[in-house]
Amino acid sequence: MNSARLIIGGAAILSLLGSVVLSGCASRAEIKRFQAQVDSLSVAGQQQAESLTRLDSLMLENIRTMRTLRAETNAFMGAIQEELSIIESIMRDSGFKVSALTTRIDALKDDIDKRATAPSDSAVEDIPVKGAEIFATALLDLNQGKYELAIMGFESYLEEFEDGAHAPEARYNIGEALFAQANYSEAALSYLTITRKWPASGIVPSALYKAGQCYERLDQPEMAANFYRRLVAEFSSTAEAEHAKRRLEEIEE
Repeated sequence: MNSARLIIGGAAILSLLGSVVLSGCASRAEIKRFQAQVDSLSVAGQQQAESLTRLDSLMLENIRTMRTLRAETNAFMGAIQEELSIIESIMRDSGFKVSALTTRIDALKDDIDKRATAPSDSAVEDIPVKGAEIFATALLDLNQGKYELAIMGFESYLEEFEDGAHAPEARYNIGEALFAQANYSEAALSYLTITRKWPASGIVPSALYKAGQCYERLDQPEMAANFYRRLVAEFSSTAEAEHAKRRLEEIEE
């Protein structure tokens, strides 16, 4: 709204200035006054642009904070569930009933979930976080080398949009982040999940090739060769198949 007013105001002043100059009745003082108003509008416009940039930055940070809190809450609840399993096992071995304890833990979990998702008192308005925004933020983290944040972001996307348009790419990018961290075992699992869950995806050839790369780095050349052979057999016309052929030649020498 403020930007619109600045634009309209600037246009009006420039129009008025042009008409006055063309009519030949503008004094030097009037021209200076008009110029000062134009300069003022220019400065205000710049300030408005900077404010919008800061707002975009704050929104992005808010999304990241929400994502981090969600990951921490999930980890905490996982720890509680693990402890509960241990307690249940001990109490069963001792002959105690655990239904009441389980009920209390479930109630605690529900309470924590509600607290985690409840809006803060200081929130002015809810900002809907769409799947594309979650994916884009995680992709930005990946490109900036913030691998842990990227993994959390892509996992968050998959939790909420398991069948979303970017689901195969999200899983692949989790593999990329793990690969960049030299966690080749987990990266391979992530790549191979794509071949099982989204076999028709166009990213499957890349996933097979990267799985082979993982096993080469894990010093398991025969396992790597299996994926390279599959890639060549099923996707022979792809660039990844050509790369796989070269890797097979080196492995089989």
